[in-house]
Amino acid sequence: MKAMPGWLLQDARYQPRQDKDAFVDRSILRFLSVLSKGRARSGRIQGHGHTEPLVKVLSIIVVALLVSLTRSPAFLVLTATGLLVSLAFQEARLIARVLKTSLAVAVFTVLILLPSVFWGRGSAAVMITVKVFLSVAFVKLVSATADWASISGAFKRLGAPDLFILVFDIALKYITLLGEFALSMLYALKLRSVGRNTGKTASLGGIAGTLFLKSKEMAEDMYGAMECRGFTGEYRAAGRLRLRWRDGMVCGATGLLIALFFLTRAR
Repeated sequence: MKAMPGWLLQDARYQPRQDKDAFVDRSILRFLSVLSKGRARSGRIQGHGHTEPLVKVLSIIVVALLVSLTRSPAFLVLTATGLLVSLAFQEARLIARVLKTSLAVAVFTVLILLPSVFWGRGSAAVMITVKVFLSVAFVKLVSATADWASISGAFKRLGAPDLFILVFDIALKYITLLGEFALSMLYALKLRSVGRNTGKTASLGGIAGTLFLKSKEMAEDMYGAMECRGFTGEYRAAGRLRLRWRDGMVCGATGLLIALFFLTRAR
């Protein structure tokens, strides 16, 4: 009877070299943050405490137009006061998101307009920065509190072209679908990576290529489903337009802002 080989009696202790996977972790967290926003708003049901999306869209268009046209610092101060009042009724997490995005865009605007300060145009640079901050803050507030599907209906009631609504609606939905698929591939990459991975770029390229092929396949499936269901490219606004006391308050505030625009302009 032959004796067992020595290498069979030795303990197999495989200790792979450690590797940094911070890039994968950051990508997963980024996808999770985007998907959490999409999931939270894709299934929201309009209740009695919500403002009509059409009123929100009209108000934000009017506010952005007035802020961009005004030359009065007093009007900008009054608009900023209205923004603070609107943010006071929101959750702390939503306020932080609105201010974070608005301040980031404002800082970028300052960097772009910094050369004009040296040419004696400091007041104009300050006005433009404040206008950008207010416009982005209002848009971010509306986008964070509105349902994505209801925004499409609001655009339809405003008479937007069906092609624009189709691209807008499909883009929002496929961001969520493709994001979930990319998130699953990142999880698979993280679980199957053992030891040091010297080809992180190749792995990322593989994920991007697979995501592109998946998007092409889903687009073809969606086109076939539209043909089978007789979709002609025409959108219809679902449900009736129901205005409540909140909508009246928003319309009143918008009307007051219009009056203040002309009063401060006359001065």
